[in-house]
Amino acid sequence: MEINSSFAQINQPIDVVFSRLSTTECYQDLMPEGATFSVGENNSFRFKLGGMPELSLRIKECIAPDTIILASSGGKVEFELIGLLESINENQTQVQLQFKGNLNPMMAMMVIKPLTQFLEVLIGNMHKL
Repeated sequence: MEINSSFAQINQPIDVVFSRLSTTECYQDLMPEGATFSVGENNSFRFKLGGMPELSLRIKECIAPDTIILASSGGKVEFELIGLLESINENQTQVQLQFKGNLNPMMAMMVIKPLTQFLEVLIGNMHKL
C-alpha cells in the first residue's frame, strides 16, 4: 500500500530542510496537536495519537540532498515513511511524504483515511521547520 501526501513548499534551501528532517527531534514540531512524542536511541522516536497504539520510527537512511527514509521499529506492521525533497530554487524546497507498507486489504481499507489525514497534517506543519 502506498499513500502520497500533497506537496509543501518551504522557504528554506534544500540542504537546511534535509538537515532538519535528518534529526529525530524535528518530528515533534510536525506532529498533530495533542500527540505525545519522545526521542529514543539510535535515531528513533515514539509517538501516540489519541486512541491509536504508540508507534516507533527510526531514521533508516538519509540520501543527501533529497531523500529521508523512516522505518517502523518494534511494531506489528512494517512500513516506511519517506520524505522526498526537491529544490525549487536556492531558497525554496518542495517536500512530499510517502507511506509504504505491506498491509492486508482489510487493514488497508481501515487505515487509508486516517493515514492520509496524518500525512496531510505532517506536510501541513512543514512550515515549522
